[in-house]
Amino acid sequence: MTESTQVHGVTHPRGFRAAGGTCGIKASGKPDLVLIVADNTCAAAGMFTTSKVPGAPVIVSRRHVRGGKARAIVVNSGCSNVATGKDGERDALTMCRTLAEQVGCPLNQVLVCSTGIIGRRLPMQKITPGIASLYKDLAAGADVDAKVATAILTTDLVTKTASRTVNIAGQEVRLAGIAKGSGMIQPNMATMLAFITTDAAISPAMLRAALKDAVSATFNRTSIDHDTSTSDSAMILASGEAGNRPITAKGKPFSAFAAALLEVCAELAYQIVKDGEGATKVFRVNVTGAKSMKDADRVGYTITGSPLVKTAVHGADPNWGRLAMAVGRSGAAVDPMKLTMSIGGIAVFAKGVNADADLNALEAHMKGSEVQFDIDLGLGKHQAQWLGCDLSREYITINADYST
Repeated sequence: MTESTQVHGVTHPRGFRAAGGTCGIKASGKPDLVLIVADNTCAAAGMFTTSKVPGAPVIVSRRHVRGGKARAIVVNSGCSNVATGKDGERDALTMCRTLAEQVGCPLNQVLVCSTGIIGRRLPMQKITPGIASLYKDLAAGADVDAKVATAILTTDLVTKTASRTVNIAGQEVRLAGIAKGSGMIQPNMATMLAFITTDAAISPAMLRAALKDAVSATFNRTSIDHDTSTSDSAMILASGEAGNRPITAKGKPFSAFAAALLEVCAELAYQIVKDGEGATKVFRVNVTGAKSMKDADRVGYTITGSPLVKTAVHGADPNWGRLAMAVGRSGAAVDPMKLTMSIGGIAVFAKGVNADADLNALEAHMKGSEVQFDIDLGLGKHQAQWLGCDLSREYITINADYST
């Protein structure tokens, strides 16, 4: 059983220090560099974009995390280091090497992430000395956690943090995470970075299993604009300093840890969608009665990505015909005579026909800050929940001017 705590950042779990600052990547002068460093070697795991044009940091971090061990993470915002060829990969390695030399650990125990504009080389003449300088500021506590959560942002309007504690065999285990993401968000994964720390003692294999399940159920079931990024990464480091008996196999301790990690990821995913570029509303799509999990995801994916559904949400228009359209083209097994659709708990379509719902009640729900769609396919036992946001005029404004 997990319990929610006061929200903490990445240095709340024992064994971690961090720093966030400015090295001059962003023309605005806003913070753009982050270091997360463990006191000792950690179990590590990562999940990355499925894009066929991955950024250089993704290529490097995938390679480094395969060993299941890491000591530190270095992150820059303002430039994604994507589509920069071998030079970009060398730059990512230089970032790792610079921090590794400061920490005193092997090069392959440093993970690296970058986020920002695609196609531009990193200003290494600023980043390399920036890492060395920022290393002197490593600390733990609420102040540094806030700086770190801020320095990873790009078009985000707010920072995103989540934390949990869980009792594992009498030992308090802490988990805390930060994330960034606001646009170019679609499953597999999205334009997002997430960094989670924990003081749990857990094997790399079990840590990866827990992260994979959590990412699949949260970050990979969100959509802001249905565009998959080149830089998506979710990483977790486990220091082992909680003192629990190491988790090396599935069982009650693993289940307790995995449940807490799922909650952290779910909270971060919700915050990402809520802060979607130009977004004014979040909508949940609860899919039940699917013939298979793939079908449940097909329906959720199609509804959350539909521009017609997203604009209806923005305009508070309870046009359930757009839901029917999305369900019908999703590729899932659908029988209209068994299909039920509801908006805010009010049935709008049932067993093949219009349910003649109260239009005023539907509009009242649609005008809220959070909208709920329930889709019961009536064909099986599989279910999934997806998160989406509305599509507004502001989204177009933000992205029309993004690089200029």
